Amino acid sequence: MLKVHNWFLLVILSTSSLINSECHDEETASSLEIKNGQMEVGDNGIVKFESAVTTEEKFELKNVEVTTCAESSVWSLGAESATFNESNRDLTIENAKLKVFNLPVFWIGEVSLNENDSFSVPNLGITNSSLDISYKFKNTTENSIFKVEPIYSDSSLGLSLSYEYDDEKNNLEFDSLTMGDNDSSWAYNLDAQINFNDFISLDVDYSDFSGNSLIQNYGYRYLDLKRRSLDLKQSLGLSMIYENRNFLFSSDSFKNIGSLRPVSHSKDFFLYERFYSIYGWDLEISSEYAKFKSSIPFSLSMPYQIFNEVDRTARNIKLSKSFSDNQFDHEYEFLASRREYDIYDTDETLNISDFSFRQSFSLLEDRSLKIGYIWSTFSDQHELPLLDSYPINPSPESNISLNPWVGKDRDANMRKVFIYKKGVNKHFKYSIATNLYEKYNYDLENMIFKKFFNKKPIFFSLSTNNKNFNFFSMGNYSYEKKKFMGLIGGLRYMDEKTKFSIAKNKIVPSSYPLKSLDNYVIKFKRDFNSFTIFSRAQYAKEDKSLNESILGFEWAYDCLKLRVSFERAKFFPFLDSDYTTMPYAEHIYLTNPKVKNNLSFEFELIGLSNLLTPIDNIIEYGLFN
Repeated sequence: MLKVHNWFLLVILSTSSLINSECHDEETASSLEIKNGQMEVGDNGIVKFESAVTTEEKFELKNVEVTTCAESSVWSLGAESATFNESNRDLTIENAKLKVFNLPVFWIGEVSLNENDSFSVPNLGITNSSLDISYKFKNTTENSIFKVEPIYSDSSLGLSLSYEYDDEKNNLEFDSLTMGDNDSSWAYNLDAQINFNDFISLDVDYSDFSGNSLIQNYGYRYLDLKRRSLDLKQSLGLSMIYENRNFLFSSDSFKNIGSLRPVSHSKDFFLYERFYSIYGWDLEISSEYAKFKSSIPFSLSMPYQIFNEVDRTARNIKLSKSFSDNQFDHEYEFLASRREYDIYDTDETLNISDFSFRQSFSLLEDRSLKIGYIWSTFSDQHELPLLDSYPINPSPESNISLNPWVGKDRDANMRKVFIYKKGVNKHFKYSIATNLYEKYNYDLENMIFKKFFNKKPIFFSLSTNNKNFNFFSMGNYSYEKKKFMGLIGGLRYMDEKTKFSIAKNKIVPSSYPLKSLDNYVIKFKRDFNSFTIFSRAQYAKEDKSLNESILGFEWAYDCLKLRVSFERAKFFPFLDSDYTTMPYAEHIYLTNPKVKNNLSFEFELIGLSNLLTPIDNIIEYGLFN
């Protein structure tokens, strides 16, 4: 990035900042010609020119050379002419050529440089012995950023477009890819929030792609998801908020990526909520009407009942209040719900009503100790459809919640006496919860929904807040089973030059409810005087192998930055599934994933190009993502 200071006109007109400059005697007050001049731009940029003619707001420069090199002559931009506009501080270079060690190597064309723009250079890569070349152009305005990236990958030409807009009221992000390969691969993602006024807004989170060959050939680079994802989100929502009322019209769907997601229904729904405050009590009334459709083939055997089309009407009434006195605080929460399912497959209607109640007391001077109970009606829910529901990842807070579920297909169905403790100081914060008494009504459920119940769990969360070295963990431990039922934990170290972390993940993510995810992730970065080493690795305990490994280094000298990085990664899933021959569990954990190797060469002209992916993003998400 080049930035020309406002005051440089005064500097030029004074002879103090000119090198070997000569002025013509016939020059008038309104025009000045300068010979063999040099001026500083931005923090470390230099513009040399053979001659310059000044007018009121413009400088016409001839035989220009632009560089940020102070100690070397590694690179420069050369051109026969350039124009600097004082009003917008814009330097326009015509027919610019990139020179390396004073040899022209790349024609740029017209380049406009100011504090908002960035110039790009080609970057190279080798993916599975195939050459990858990309060249990114970037243009920035007050509220938007637009990027165009021609791509050569896997012997095919393509184009990537990216647009970001944010005016503090509305924001939009759009990314797309088209490739001229045999499969005509394409992908796009749109994420936007548009506020029409103070009451009405539109939310969009919509992605689509041409098919699994795109993932096989190009990885997940152009898709807004992680490698273990089963689908692309396709969601549209229009919300209206007026006084104490909330209206939401929404369509939530997805695009499968090779394998099926366990929560397998798309959802079109209308939600109406109303909020009241009556004598200190908070009253919330909600009604939702939803239509669900399944994308699962009838030939596939699932571990729970799947319906092709279901209409669900759900009504909830929630009443809550908190009281405080000198000894303790106490809270009351009542929840009454009723659901009606119209099942088109069997032409039957199912109804269920439930009631639950939670009362808790916060003790000690800081109210950090909480004792309470949850009581609910016991109802047989195992024959009800599972349409949008799965358990919340375990935590102390989820254990004392009146309804530890996402979605509306399951109610509390529990009776327990719980104890909860939290604490915080300048070095760490924690929370812990367990049950002094517990009874659940999940015996007939055939899902992993029962995993975190009836096992005498201890739920915990702990994180430290020290200067350099820190520890974090969250999950639950069953003292009945003598093992962790869920665990996220690890160590972090960070100082001015070093970043290191190792994490253990043993969880049941929502997209994998039939089998837990069990792996280790290591991240490392070390800065030296002129270069940086970075690495990332993921070890899967499930198949005793590295799912991903990254190793790279970056070298910076004067005006040049070079980066070389290598990644070897497995992709889940990668093929079109044969639902008739493969059990569902094998759809989720493919035994022969596709392995992809990528060797990337990137360089940046310091002070001119600024499009390299930050190293912190690479060790967090990987090269392909």
